[in-house]
Amino acid sequence: MGFFEEVQQILSQMPDLTPEVREYRLHYDDFGNIYMCTMQQHPTDTKYLIVDQEVYDRYFDYMVVDNQLKKIDKLPKESVKLKISDHGYPTVKGHAGLLLEPDETADIEYWTEND
Repeated sequence: MGFFEEVQQILSQMPDLTPEVREYRLHYDDFGNIYMCTMQQHPTDTKYLIVDQEVYDRYFDYMVVDNQLKKIDKLPKESVKLKISDHGYPTVKGHAGLLLEPDETADIEYWTEND
C-alpha cells in the first residue's frame, strides 16, 4: 500500500466533521405563544415555523396567528407626558424615573402631567 492509499484509509476512518446545517425554528403552542427555539436536533411532534436568524434572535417580539408570524406591538396605546413642576411626583433631580417616598429627602424636582 502506498502513501496516498494509507492517507485515504486513515481519513476514511475519521468521524464526519461536517457541521450540521442550522434550521432556525420557533415552536409554538395552541395559543400562538412561542415556547421554544431550536436550530439543531429539533424535537418531533411540535408546531413550528422556520425563520431566519434575525427573527430567531428576537423571538420574544413575535407570536403566531393563523400559522403566520406576527410582530407583537409592545408600545403602550396611551401615554401621559410629564413636565417639570413645583408640585406632583417627587423625583431625584435629573432622574425623573426615580420616584421618592414622601419621607425621603434628596435633591428633589417635581413632575406633573402635561395638559
